[in-house]
Amino acid sequence: MTIVDRLNELLEAERAGVETLSRLIPEASTPEMQRLFPQVRDDEAWSCAGLARSIKTLGGVMSEKKGDFAEKVMGEPTLAARLKLLNRGQMWVVKRLDALLGETPPASVADFLKEMKARHLTNISACDKLAESLG
Repeated sequence: MTIVDRLNELLEAERAGVETLSRLIPEASTPEMQRLFPQVRDDEAWSCAGLARSIKTLGGVMSEKKGDFAEKVMGEPTLAARLKLLNRGQMWVVKRLDALLGETPPASVADFLKEMKARHLTNISACDKLAESLG
């Protein structure tokens, strides 16, 4: 699998993340959720744009696919369970980002991937905290 293939895999996952959060937003029943869900969705969309730029920087062709993660998350019976599954998906992304960063991509791509990782870790922490408060 090439670096472009792995970036496309992440792009497909991030598109699914945007859809997942867009579907969670109507369930936001507290001010905390009403801030968090759009913020995480916007970070997922930011990641999509950065991944697309990175793929182009490397001379690759951007995938048009989207993962099926939203259906899996929304199939969970409670909001807490949905958040926990969302975080498992976000950790999957972080692990792949670590692997990509270990390959020493061009500086502009590496800088973006580092920021993407930082945003994912921040969102994982916030979603964990919220899931715990829900029980």
